Amino acid sequence: MNHPTIKLQFDQKLDQDIAWSFYGHKKGGCDFWEERALKYHPMLINIKESSNKKTFLDNYVSNYYASHNNEILSFSNKTVEYLNQTQEKYFLLVDKIFNNHPWPKTELIGDFSIFDFCPRFLEDGEFQVFIYDNRSLQLFTIFHECLHFIFYDFALNKFPEVFTGMNTEDGKFWVLAEVFNIVIQTTDDFIDLHGKIDNIGYPDHKELIKQGSIIWNNNLDVSNWIIEMMKII
Repeated sequence: MNHPTIKLQFDQKLDQDIAWSFYGHKKGGCDFWEERALKYHPMLINIKESSNKKTFLDNYVSNYYASHNNEILSFSNKTVEYLNQTQEKYFLLVDKIFNNHPWPKTELIGDFSIFDFCPRFLEDGEFQVFIYDNRSLQLFTIFHECLHFIFYDFALNKFPEVFTGMNTEDGKFWVLAEVFNIVIQTTDDFIDLHGKIDNIGYPDHKELIKQGSIIWNNNLDVSNWIIEMMKII
């Protein structure tokens, strides 16, 4: 079974653009700007008073990268080590879950970020990972986003009549993918892989995650899980 390469890198311009896109953003019961930007960068509270908020944010990110260069490089090297230690086991687990469904990309790109937004971009096979997270959270994020790439591809190929044309950024398909990842990443195999993570998943999805876990544990078949979950989402 061929597995993709996971490439970890820095992209400051992307970090600036994504931070701007999340300014004032709320979704799934989560206030991203308050909880994942201001929490770590309290000086950004001053953006409210700026006449040009985008420029203020861009300048903040540029200055932060320059003044913390050695620090973030050191953290990034550790993350690469964490990934190298675990990715082979991860890919084998995913092969088992998806019955050796081929990965849609040969390379997946993880961009380090000074913010804890961690979005993913399906078309590009790209995602962000928070540079200041600990080992467990960073591995959780990397494996979470990579799961999205294969889950969406599997669902579209297995059930094209259901999912073709459906929104992957909101609505039922998006909820299905988010719930699936949390169900899988709270199994014993994934806890062994990246550790147990508390309070994961969107607050609005808690009940669906409970139901999804029951369905998964009763069958362990991803196709069946999708069929059953689509009846209740």
